[in-house]
Amino acid sequence: EHPPLKMRSIIVLCAAIAVAAGEGYAVSIDQMELGYLCTQGTSMGEKMLEAYHLCSGEMTQQQTYGPRSLSRSDFCPSPSEIKKEVKGYLQGEICVFKQMGWIDNYWQTGWNKDTVLADLSSLPEEVSYFLLDESIMGECVDETTEYIYSTTEQCYATYTEAQQSKVAKTIDFYAKVTCFTRTFEEVCQEYVKGMLY
Repeated sequence: EHPPLKMRSIIVLCAAIAVAAGEGYAVSIDQMELGYLCTQGTSMGEKMLEAYHLCSGEMTQQQTYGPRSLSRSDFCPSPSEIKKEVKGYLQGEICVFKQMGWIDNYWQTGWNKDTVLADLSSLPEEVSYFLLDESIMGECVDETTEYIYSTTEQCYATYTEAQQSKVAKTIDFYAKVTCFTRTFEEVCQEYVKGMLY
């Protein structure tokens, strides 16, 4: 049985302080522990903790490499192959977001924006400000999608209009998920540093 979120965050924070005291600024906290500290005492924190526990299997089995079919030059994968590989790479995130109610079972149909907004708004302002800033997230998504399209331009041109639409949705989903998780981790790292020093 897992300890309550408050107790868990206290344990992790104490461990982080011990590490910081012994090794200067080298604070070693994994992504899940970072999430505990960054969201403690919030409604999003409670939901995320439960989602992590329910999705532990998916997160363990998740691919550790990026979706290779998006950058291969020796053949052009079908839209369904691209979707399958992206789902394999992001299966942990997809599971967590489903459990939190951010996306539904048909993960490419869109985000439940009201739920996402309510959860992010419950976070400390130092964290929510950056996650709710559309310009920050938008810039990351644009850069990610532009890079992917630049490496798949030849294949993309061979798809039908319907296939291009499917591939575009998959790439957009991949970019939004990876950009959110990357930004969340970076912002939380800074927030936790502020708690320690």
